[in-house]
Amino acid sequence: MQRSITKLLTAAIAAGAMLLSGCAASPSASGTGGENSVRFQMHWSWSASTAGFAVAQADGLYKDAGIDAKIEQGTGSGTAVQLVANGQADIGIADAVPISQQIEKGAPLVIVATVNQVTNIAMQVLNKSGINSVQDLKGKTVAVPQGSAHAFLFPLFLEANGLSEKDVTISNVPFASMPAALLQGNVDAIVGGQDTAVSLEQQHADFKNFPFADHGVSPVAHSIFTTQSFAEKNPDAVKKFVSASLKGWASARDNPEHAVAAVKQLLPDSVDDTVRAELTFLLPLLCAADANAIGRAEPTHWQQSNDILTKAKLLPAPLDTAKSVSYDFLPPASDLKSCK
Repeated sequence: MQRSITKLLTAAIAAGAMLLSGCAASPSASGTGGENSVRFQMHWSWSASTAGFAVAQADGLYKDAGIDAKIEQGTGSGTAVQLVANGQADIGIADAVPISQQIEKGAPLVIVATVNQVTNIAMQVLNKSGINSVQDLKGKTVAVPQGSAHAFLFPLFLEANGLSEKDVTISNVPFASMPAALLQGNVDAIVGGQDTAVSLEQQHADFKNFPFADHGVSPVAHSIFTTQSFAEKNPDAVKKFVSASLKGWASARDNPEHAVAAVKQLLPDSVDDTVRAELTFLLPLLCAADANAIGRAEPTHWQQSNDILTKAKLLPAPLDTAKSVSYDFLPPASDLKSCK
């Protein structure tokens, strides 16, 4: 979720232009050698946030499942959702917020698996600030990236911990500038995620991390989704793609170093130390919120998540999870990697 609003808007406009130009492609046909060809749109580049898919691709898990995966790197969750909805891709991965928002607006999308059980949004403060709890924010200045889910969820984070927006001064700071703003003393806290935390680590800062999910705000996050039409016409392809992807994420959780190597194989310019550090923040999200297995967010968790998004005014009303989420494309429970 962490990236500049400018990049997101630019990419979203480009995706919209493709739709208006009428260049949406038809659903994927069978690939060579009897494989099912699937166009997969990621929300970001090869990195820690896409490491499980990197493992699945690098280790040949898609090929072994009979899937010819044509994977495109992304520029943001919002754009990934538009590309799938517009027919430019068959399956995508994106944060649940823009997926849910498009479903609410009538887009025929369906969520078929979940990677991150909870949001990766977190607040960071320097140890020397004297802020040892969320309640200590009273009277402090907090940097929040304007227009993002961070900005919408931050008031709930305060409320869940006995504060309100009146108790703090909110400073709208571009996402990329937040670590510097904190280190330079321009703000007392920043609302970011694993990337801002890793940036602080790499600058040898002594800081505390306050994950929203550990402090009362835990909506479901990045999930695999497709269109209802593609799922209906290609159920086996969706099942095989989901199964291989979840195996990739399970492998990344069991062997993070292998995941670092897989990302490197697909993106040679990636920085191993950065990928490794971000994985320490992201891999625990696979089994957060008392999840039973990697890939499956329970109906009650989805309902709680929709209630959070509605309260944050990211949705006008909770979605009908029976329509927006399908468990039909997950592997049998016995084949899912247990979180226990």
